[in-house]
Amino acid sequence: MMVFIKSIRFKITILYMGILAITLTSFSVILYHNVSRGLYEHMDTLLVSKAGGIAQSVDAYWEAAKFEEAENAQVAEATKKRRNVNFAKAAQRWAQKESDDPALIDIIVQVFDTDGAIIASSKTAKDMPEISQKGFLPILQGKSKFYTTDSGDRAGRMTFRIFTTPVFESEKVAYIVQVASPLTSIQVALTNLRVALFILFPITVLLTGIMGAFLAKMTLKPVDHMIHTIHQITANNLELQLKVPSTKDEIQNLAETFNRMLTRLKEAFTSQRQLFEDLSHELKTPLTIMKGELEVALKKVRTPGDYESILKSSLEELNVLIKLSENLLFLARADSKEVMPQKRELDLNPLLQGVINSIRRLAELKHIAVSFDAPAAIRLYGDEDQLKTLFFNILDNAVKYTAENGAIGVRVVKDRSAVNIEIRDNGMGISGDDIPHIFDRFYRIDKSRNSAGFGLGLSIAKSIAEAHDGAISVESHTPGGTKFTVLIPIKKG
Repeated sequence: MMVFIKSIRFKITILYMGILAITLTSFSVILYHNVSRGLYEHMDTLLVSKAGGIAQSVDAYWEAAKFEEAENAQVAEATKKRRNVNFAKAAQRWAQKESDDPALIDIIVQVFDTDGAIIASSKTAKDMPEISQKGFLPILQGKSKFYTTDSGDRAGRMTFRIFTTPVFESEKVAYIVQVASPLTSIQVALTNLRVALFILFPITVLLTGIMGAFLAKMTLKPVDHMIHTIHQITANNLELQLKVPSTKDEIQNLAETFNRMLTRLKEAFTSQRQLFEDLSHELKTPLTIMKGELEVALKKVRTPGDYESILKSSLEELNVLIKLSENLLFLARADSKEVMPQKRELDLNPLLQGVINSIRRLAELKHIAVSFDAPAAIRLYGDEDQLKTLFFNILDNAVKYTAENGAIGVRVVKDRSAVNIEIRDNGMGISGDDIPHIFDRFYRIDKSRNSAGFGLGLSIAKSIAEAHDGAISVESHTPGGTKFTVLIPIKKG
């Protein structure tokens, strides 16, 4: 259970449900507010319309009866509505005949004179509250007014929406019409809406959460397969690959990336295993020689010359071991970025000339000619000692694999941003199968390991070139010789 709660699937489901709950809450609040406002606005519009219709209907009754009621009065006074007993009688006749009109169902009508007295009302107006003097004053000033109030006792209490409006005659308020309607239907509708939202809200969130959990499970199913496969991967079966789903999404990208990582790990483990095997082989030879010579020396008493010869031989083997350890230490530090080149501005030509002069001594033993072709002066930024090691290792390799009476040429080509140093020989060449591996540690073209060296020279050269933001490339033909090209940027990196 705890595993499921901590899973991404559970977190996605909870997050999805939370977002949905917030969205539905916002939607429900907005919906309820808009429906409520719409219902009340519709009620207010209806009351305004009814009040206007009632005023016209009362006026029509008055127009029909006003001259009949003016027998003993001046016509000008008898036809006025304001504080006119005859108008009140006409309004009462209207109330008796028209208040039962089906159009006025659920509408309560009251007609007031300008003194606040009721002169006519519908039959259902008995429970309506009277207008207070404070509330009556704005009406007399010609302002219409909406308000909501409760009426009736506690058991039968009802809420009413009331609209009060003045009716004018000769720009003066002649009488006041008040219409009201109970809000029972609106309150019931809003209550039903609240209940529906209250019930649907948790049901919707719960069902959506269940569907979300199911979809999350289906979506993350390839990840479960990947986890199952990853548990089976060990250092001994790195060839095992994850099944890549054809989903064209991040999960497919994750599987492909993990497989590429497994490939790199496999290559690293293979390289490491090969490194240990090669290193043990390189250490075994000098140690075996030293052990054998020391055992021979201890079998019987030797002359001083014999001991000196044995010591010299052991010293040579120790120097071999020291050189091997130094090379390995340099490569290890280069890999961990502990050995960074101490770059300074230098002239490349004297540096190359010094390396060539050193290598000529080895080349002369095999009668190999070494030529040098370069522009007058080339300035660049680099570590002088490391660059000397780089070029010496390549030239030493060229001498080693070039037959007697051969030739080695060093040529420098400069462009705007870099210097290309080409080292070409006419030796035995390198086969196409060997070229991809010649920069690997302990890799030697001579598989019998009878040649001198450890197979680390080109690896060191490559590390130095890359530390200078450069590169080494090789072209070779068998037979036909080999060309190494070293690219070194001119500007300081």
